[in-house]
Amino acid sequence: MDVLYIIRTSLDEETLSATDMVKADKNLSQVEQAFGSYKTVDLKVRLIYHYTAERVKAHIYLCCLIIM
Repeated sequence: MDVLYIIRTSLDEETLSATDMVKADKNLSQVEQAFGSYKTVDLKVRLIYHYTAERVKAHIYLCCLIIM
């Protein structure tokens, strides 16, 4: 069975070539996997004893950087 996969963009060929467009689309699976880590035990975030929202966000951000 043949499968046809179409990728459409509003960018012109000079801005983003067809090859680069396919590469960017395939990289989306990595982004989806990273978002999936937030909902599983991959992130391994324990109790956080910070008192401001900015510090909690920074803590989670640093945990994400360690994973990658």
